[in-house]
Amino acid sequence: MNIAFIYAKGRKARYDETVNGDAATEFFYGALELEKAGHTIIQFELGQSGVTKFWHKVAEQLYRWRLTPTRTNGATLAELYEMCSSLNKQDVIVATTTAAAFGLAVLKFFGFVKRPIVAIHCGIVNYQLPWWRRKVNAIALKHMWTQLFGEGELPGIVDFYHVPDSRIEVNQFGVDTAFWTPGENEGDYVLAVGNDERRDYELLIRVAAKMDEKVIIVTRRKINADIPSNVEIIKGGWHEEALTDEKLRNLYQNARLVVIPLVDSPQPSGQSVCLQAMACGKPVVLTRTEGLWSHLMMREDENVVFVSPDNEKALLDVIKKLLRNNGQRNKIGNCARKTVSFEGNITDFAGRIEALCHRVLVVES
Repeated sequence: MNIAFIYAKGRKARYDETVNGDAATEFFYGALELEKAGHTIIQFELGQSGVTKFWHKVAEQLYRWRLTPTRTNGATLAELYEMCSSLNKQDVIVATTTAAAFGLAVLKFFGFVKRPIVAIHCGIVNYQLPWWRRKVNAIALKHMWTQLFGEGELPGIVDFYHVPDSRIEVNQFGVDTAFWTPGENEGDYVLAVGNDERRDYELLIRVAAKMDEKVIIVTRRKINADIPSNVEIIKGGWHEEALTDEKLRNLYQNARLVVIPLVDSPQPSGQSVCLQAMACGKPVVLTRTEGLWSHLMMREDENVVFVSPDNEKALLDVIKKLLRNNGQRNKIGNCARKTVSFEGNITDFAGRIEALCHRVLVVES
């Protein structure tokens, strides 16, 4: 198959280092694995063009009036329209962002996009929408084939938008287990990573203030709390040179455990960080939220340790218990590595995208 992948800005700049094994492949959402499997992959990025045509300005105004689907602004529509001639030469288009997916659906509705759209959505149930934009989103979703990262989002989207069962499914995210691997040594700190707005770092700071152990938090998020002396904040994200994948892997490998504190939400927050840490053989303390991506894969006290949302005492008790028990940490970490290798790897994730692409080609041919 000829498959087009559309990304947010920043992915293609990492292509060479990823191919060379210096970065993890999951940031390309299975494209590299499909390329290895023999498919022809062409990559596009949003945020590259300065298109300012009249209709672009009209689309931007419609977006401001909330008459286009979620995140579908004029710039996005203009860029996608410029891509149409290339996209229509492919067999399938894979949109890895909500903006790209909804923008393509608008263009398909008006006949500019002629190829099937496979959309990877995350978090659209969290948007507070007026009824007319909810209707517009629902129409757009019927012009694509949706995959979700976790089972927690599925009922909400189906109920909220009345998406037919045939057009939506769960494809749990996977990570590059050849890159994220266990290290040889264990350091002296607890690690937290992530920029998601649903990270409850204020809770973690309150917990850290009651601990003697060092806590490292890697985030660009502003934390609205006084930072204790035992807490180090590393500003960074996946697309910043200051924090390469290799540096992040080293942080995982040398942590004693990884904590992912979350506020409750149907979105599968913390999924990639959790799987990366597990692949590195680390025990993960994870807030059990409505959006947990898999109740079958994530098994309490076997390959993960759960805490309830906004429970300071429970989080502190679990961290202290694991820090005291080397055997328990090693047991959970070893099981976590095995789980991700067999149930949460990027190759299987790509295989499920491939299967959906084959299926939609048959339906839309």
